[in-house]
Amino acid sequence: MDLGGTTQLWLLFSLLSAFFHASRLAVTKHLSLNLSVPVLTLYVNLASLLVTLPLALWHHQVPWQDPVYLSAVLAGGLLSGLGGFALTTAIARSEVSLVGPVMTLTPGFAVLIEWLLTAALPGPLGLAGLALLLLGSYVISIDSSETTWLRPLRRLFSDPGGRYTLLAALSFAAAATFGRIGIQRSDPLSFAVVVALVNPLLLFLLFSLRDPHFYRALHPAALRGQGRALLLLGLLFALMRIADQLALSLTLASYAMAVKRSAGMFAVVLGRFWFHEGNTQTKLAGSAIMLLGLFVLLQQ
Repeated sequence: MDLGGTTQLWLLFSLLSAFFHASRLAVTKHLSLNLSVPVLTLYVNLASLLVTLPLALWHHQVPWQDPVYLSAVLAGGLLSGLGGFALTTAIARSEVSLVGPVMTLTPGFAVLIEWLLTAALPGPLGLAGLALLLLGSYVISIDSSETTWLRPLRRLFSDPGGRYTLLAALSFAAAATFGRIGIQRSDPLSFAVVVALVNPLLLFLLFSLRDPHFYRALHPAALRGQGRALLLLGLLFALMRIADQLALSLTLASYAMAVKRSAGMFAVVLGRFWFHEGNTQTKLAGSAIMLLGLFVLLQQ
C-alpha cells in the first residue's frame, strides 16, 4: 500500500482520535453522571449525533445505491454496537485488569480481519511498529496488582467476562475494517454521519434485547443537571469518530487502531497530573515503547 505523502496526516488524525478518546474517558471519570452504563452509552451516541449531523448539510456523498457500501455500513454499525454491548457486559462481569489488556489486542485482530476481507497486509516495518505499539499499550494497561503480566491472558478462559472482552476486541477490529471499506466507497465525513445515525438505533436494539424494559430508563428526569456534561462527552465522541474516519481513509485499519491505542499515553499524563495516579514508572515505560513503535511505523 503506497501512502505517499499522506503518512503524517493519517498519523495526525490517529493521534487526535487517541487524544479525544483519552479526554472523553477523563471527563467521564471526572464527572459523576447518575446514569447506568447502557443509558449513558446511548445518550452519548445521541449527543454525538447532534454534533455530527450538521456535517450532512455542509458535505455529503452517500452512495445509497451501492450494495457494498450499504453492507459495510450495516456490518460496521452492527459490529460496533455489538462491541459496545460486549464491552459493557465485560466491565460489569470482570475486573479492569482483564478488560484493559485484552482490548489492546484489537489492532492484532484487525491485521487478520483486514487481510481476510481486503487482502491488505502491513509491510515488515509496519508489523514491527504494530508489535511495539501492542506491547507498549499492553504494558500501560496492566494493573499494578497483577503478579505476572501474562495473567490477564490466562484469565481469558476462566473469568466470567473474558469471552465478552474477546468478543469486544474482535468486534471493534472488524468494525474498523468494514468502516475503511465504506469510506473508500464514499468519503470520511459522509460515513461519519451515517455511522452516527445508525449506531444509536442499533445500540437501542441491542440493549433492549438484553433488557426488554430498557426504554423505561430513558426518561427526561435522568438527564436533569447532566445536559452540559453529556453534550461535552458527545462532542469529544464525535471528534474522535471523525478523526477515526479520516485516519481510516488514509491507511490500513490495523495501523489506525494501533496508533489510537496511544490513548494510553495521554491517559498516563492526564492520570498523573489531573488525578495524581501512581504506578507511573511502568506506564512511562509502556509509553516509551509505544513512541518507539510510532517511530518505526513512520519508517515504512
